[in-house]
Amino acid sequence: MVLDKKEVNVVGMHCPSCAMAVELSMKDLDGVVDAKADLDTNSVEVEYDPEKVSDVDLAEAVKEAGFTME
Repeated sequence: MVLDKKEVNVVGMHCPSCAMAVELSMKDLDGVVDAKADLDTNSVEVEYDPEKVSDVDLAEAVKEAGFTME
């Protein structure tokens, strides 16, 4: 398994609870190994298996947490 790592921008995170919601939603995806939100940059660094997870999947996870991925 070859993992990819990318940083995605998330609109609307403004507190630690917001960041945790996004992280947990992404980590629930089969194929996501880790997700770390950064409130200072409004971004999430996600490590994932690109054969199991697409950008659409990541965006949907962010949406389920109540936010929007740019």
